[in-house]
Amino acid sequence: MTQVMDMMRTLQENVAASGSEQERMHEALVASQARNEELNRINEELRKDLQEREERAAFPCHFPRRSWTQWSLQIRWR
Repeated sequence: MTQVMDMMRTLQENVAASGSEQERMHEALVASQARNEELNRINEELRKDLQEREERAAFPCHFPRRSWTQWSLQIRWR
């Protein structure tokens, strides 16, 4: 009978330890998900910024902004 009581106590302790371990793992999972969401948001911002920089580099504008009429008048009078 003493052996059965010892086994029951050990099982109860194991169940309690398992429950607290599951709680810690759940908290770690929630924290990890929050970090992942933040990293995904930052990655998306960086991706958009990089894309905008690549688009600007592909079409550099070295001339002042003028209308076509202003450019054509300058060319005609040279």
